[in-house]
Amino acid sequence: MVKDDAAVPFLLPASSGVWTARLSESSSFHSDDDALQHEPEPSRQMDNAFSDADEKALVRRLDRRLLVFAMLGNLIKTMDNTNISNAYISGMEEALDMQGLQYNWITVLFMIGYLTMQIPSNMFLSKFRPSRYLPFLEIVWCILTLGMACVKSVTGVYVLRFLLGVFEAGFYPGIVFLIGTWYSRRELGKRNAWITIFGSLGSALSGLIQAALLKVADGALGISGWRWLFVFDGVITFFLAFFGYKYLPDYPSTTIWLSPRERELATLRLNREGRESKQGTWKTTQVLRKLLVNKYIYFLVLGWTMLYLAIGGAHVLGIIAKKVGYDAISANLFTSPDMVISMLAGLGNGYLSDYFRTRIWCIVPAMALSVVGFSMLAAFVQPFGVFYVAYIAMHAGLSATAPVAMTWASEIMQENIELRAMAIAIMNTSSSAQYTWAPLVLWAVTDAPRYEKGFRSSIGFTIGSLACFMIIGYLRSRSKKQHQYPHQPLSYHRDTTSYGDNNDDAQLLLSPRIQYLTQHHGESDIESEAIQLHAAGLSDTREDSRSPRL
Repeated sequence: MVKDDAAVPFLLPASSGVWTARLSESSSFHSDDDALQHEPEPSRQMDNAFSDADEKALVRRLDRRLLVFAMLGNLIKTMDNTNISNAYISGMEEALDMQGLQYNWITVLFMIGYLTMQIPSNMFLSKFRPSRYLPFLEIVWCILTLGMACVKSVTGVYVLRFLLGVFEAGFYPGIVFLIGTWYSRRELGKRNAWITIFGSLGSALSGLIQAALLKVADGALGISGWRWLFVFDGVITFFLAFFGYKYLPDYPSTTIWLSPRERELATLRLNREGRESKQGTWKTTQVLRKLLVNKYIYFLVLGWTMLYLAIGGAHVLGIIAKKVGYDAISANLFTSPDMVISMLAGLGNGYLSDYFRTRIWCIVPAMALSVVGFSMLAAFVQPFGVFYVAYIAMHAGLSATAPVAMTWASEIMQENIELRAMAIAIMNTSSSAQYTWAPLVLWAVTDAPRYEKGFRSSIGFTIGSLACFMIIGYLRSRSKKQHQYPHQPLSYHRDTTSYGDNNDDAQLLLSPRIQYLTQHHGESDIESEAIQLHAAGLSDTREDSRSPRL
């Protein structure tokens, strides 16, 4: 039985009496399942002190700062990840006399560096100020990228790419974590889609920029066109770091450029969904124990890992085009329409998942499209135009899946800031770990242009990833059914017999509904239920304790 006011912070007033809140059929307790479908409309969720206009103004301000930083950061990060491929087909191979699998080892060493810091970086982010930590990573990232423009040997590339992996590791999981700290469920899907889209845009722009630099800057100041690409990337990374230092928020309760009223509103937006709004307080061992007993984390990690193993096939189009006979400029340009279409697919699916309030049914058709595309690629269908269409279908399906899957993970792992940070980091670390062997085994440049092992394996990875997400959907649906019980009114009153009328330790006498939660779910779910009631704008009617409304 709950002994103090902390369990239901928004519903309990300071003195004794009876409080009653009646639930409608649509707002029954759902233990985090189908939250999007049952969540009350925003206008009913806000505390009376705030209007819808206040909330929209706050969200617009966040979009101009946090979302812009996240989108541009992912764009530049993706450009930096793909520029090694563009540089390779634009003269780096010949300039550095690269042989055999040296190109693939560059990718592997980058991923080893990425793995080294991904989980520690996200744990640091949950403890320190994001507005300082993320721009610091960007500054180091800028310096190392400029170093790539000056490299003279393959060994130098190995060292720089490893260090780039170390300092890029914290950005994507960190920004996904921070976005999930500020935006509500109904806002997350489309914003994660925009972040993913700008990643795809980065890949498209990298090919276009490299083609332009080969045309107009190759040899300028004695610098090769492929080196100018790293100079360009380094310079824009510096400006992004400056933008982040000046405008990036920290946490809802600690961001200094918000007014006290805006901080209160930002905190309320998270509290109404049962999420923390300040820097974490849990110990790492406590977070790990929580993760180990979470029934979703294993399928999230496995599904996300196999999804990204399949996405490895989305980075070889330029190499395939060059190997079948196209020149370097044409090979670079082939990547741009593919990336643009994939970008639009990710954006559209993110909006659809928010509009229809479902994640799983936006994942299933997208991944089915990818399976069809991979099947055609594995058969190496010709002519090249048909192969190109199959490649676009495969990439669009995977790009449409990724933002929705990550949004879903952020919603599921929302109990605590450190828990969500660790879960996201583990998902990304596990997926990145596969790139320590996949480029060598599945996507070896010596296998171009057919890449039989890679495309055939990706069919299985895509089907396996889809199976994991469908299992998650089944578990959430089953959990909802198990937690159904009669829609009794939520009634409780204070027993002041032993403690006095105004004592904070007065015991709560709970209705069968709350007793059910206490017995089957624990105090944290009672608090979640109270938050949902408060969010729905249900008023609490005080009555005499001798005549409770049941």
